[in-house]
Amino acid sequence: MKITITVEQPTGDFQKKLLALLADHAADIEPDTTWTKERAERLYLALPTNARRIIKEAANRGGFVSADDLRSGEDSSLRGHSAAIKRAVDRGARSGWWPNTLESPVQAQGPGFGKVVGYLIPADLVEVFKHAANKPSRDW
Repeated sequence: MKITITVEQPTGDFQKKLLALLADHAADIEPDTTWTKERAERLYLALPTNARRIIKEAANRGGFVSADDLRSGEDSSLRGHSAAIKRAVDRGARSGWWPNTLESPVQAQGPGFGKVVGYLIPADLVEVFKHAANKPSRDW
């Protein structure tokens, strides 16, 4: 059984009782952490052009795109491009497009300082984001 509950502007008493009920059954509750086709499409369409390019290139290349392949010139910067993805994921959770348990589908790869060497989409997300980047439908 799958139950989804959305309560807009709950009273304090209702919220307290609902949270108590959920706490009583916490062992049986599994958080939703799945990037579905619809969620991936909605995220992709909510992104600025540079962030879309990271997802599209990484997905079309099997999950990884090097930073050099994304840079338009030797001195060009990718600063902030992947941050837009994280902000869109957070904004989508606040807007109720997906649960706040979803993480960014793109992970910067690098030494931890300085320029990133590339971007990675985990293998289990490549196909759903490849579809979203190549044929976003807006059918959600």
